[in-house]
Amino acid sequence: MTRFMSVSMITLVMFLALFAFGCSGQGDQVASESSDPDAGRVQEEDLPEPPPAQASSTVTRQTPRKVPEEGPRTVSPPSTMTVTIPEGTTLSISFVDPITSETAMVGDPVAATLRQAVIAGDRVVFPADSRVEGRVTDVKPATKGFKDTGGAVAVSFERITSPSGRKATIVAGFTKIAEGSGKKKAAIIGGSAAGGALLGKVLDKDTAGAAVIGGAIGTAVAGGTKGKEAIIEPGEEMTVGLEAAVRVTIQR
Repeated sequence: MTRFMSVSMITLVMFLALFAFGCSGQGDQVASESSDPDAGRVQEEDLPEPPPAQASSTVTRQTPRKVPEEGPRTVSPPSTMTVTIPEGTTLSISFVDPITSETAMVGDPVAATLRQAVIAGDRVVFPADSRVEGRVTDVKPATKGFKDTGGAVAVSFERITSPSGRKATIVAGFTKIAEGSGKKKAAIIGGSAAGGALLGKVLDKDTAGAAVIGGAIGTAVAGGTKGKEAIIEPGEEMTVGLEAAVRVTIQR
């Protein structure tokens, strides 16, 4: 028993000695750390460098657009061309409505259609069935004519229109004289005659003399047996010539 107590006392003394030594070591370490003013302080040179500042605005980068290389340019030819119908070109026409010197009046519209196409070079400028339009420019009924003469009517054509709407201004015309009671024969005189010129043809006078006669036509008295009226029937065919060249723009 005494031996056991002795051993226990020795063990207790050793434990207390070790405990006292450990506490003393920790106190020295704490004192040492507190005595060093730079202990535990992070040095500036140990800090990492801050990241570079970013711009406040976002810059959008555009990818440069590749400009295509220019090749040889192709010049397209004009889609239209201008052709000329020469002076003297004949128009073969047929009339739409009847015309008579008995009832016709100056200024009345006249319409006809082309029986054959008008061609310039190798191009059809106005096909068949194009419309030819004009007006009555002079008329002399047989009942108011001179002795042994028939009626007469003059027509002047002014424009031509194709079925597709192509138009051109033209100068063409004729004068139709009916058969008289004497030796006067019916005739068709080419040209856009009017007024006294028409009477000159009827009476075989020159244009200057016909102008005087034409001024007195209103008071003239028919003598002898009157001639016939000049009549143009629907569908009647006739040929007239262009008195001036015509320029027309057409598709190539």
